[in-house]
Formats: sequence, C-alpha cells, structure tokens
Amino acid sequence: MRSPTSNWSRTQQLGFILDEGRRLKRREKNRVAAQKSRKRQTQRADLLHETCELLEQRNRKLRREVDSLSEEQHLLTEVLRAHEPLCPIMHCSSHVHDVNTVSLLHCTCP
Repeated sequence: MRSPTSNWSRTQQLGFILDEGRRLKRREKNRVAAQKSRKRQTQRADLLHETCELLEQRNRKLRREVDSLSEEQHLLTEVLRAHEPLCPIMHCSSHVHDVNTVSLLHCTCP
C-alpha cells in the first residue's frame, strides 16, 4: 500500500509536513496550557478549602463567645432581679423600671 503523500508533488509533501508540525506544536502548546489551567484550578480549590476551614473555626469560636456572653447576661439579669426589691432607686418613679436598662452605678444599697 502506498502512502497518501506518494502521489503529491514535493511542494505538497513539504506543506503537509509543515502543517503536521504546526498541528503537533499547537497540540503540545494546548496540552501545556490545559495542565497550567488545571493546576491553577486545583490551587484555587485548595485555597478556598483552607479559607472555608479558617472561617468555620472562627465561626465556632464566635458562637462559643456568644454563648458565654449570653450566659453572662443571664446571670447579671438574675443578679439585678434579686437586687431590685432591695433597691430604692429602682422603686423611684423618676427612673426607668426596665431591668435591662437600669444603672446600678448610683445605687447606695448595701
């Protein structure tokens, strides 16, 4: 069996060889570009994963802090409620009676 280029002129054969060379070079260039693209995509995914982990840790820490502050607020509210019956300032009509807004800074109670 004869090759497909055996009936071609010398110029056609050279053109075919050059075109084939360009095609192979273009394929190699495309392969390298695809590898780079996949590597960048993997790096971005790794960075996003790291960022996600850090944000989840921060979120857990902030939730613990919120829980702690909520507990502290609850305890201080209870202390204030226990103090209220003994405090003349809290019974004065010129002061606000909302337990959450009354200031004990001026209280002279024991």
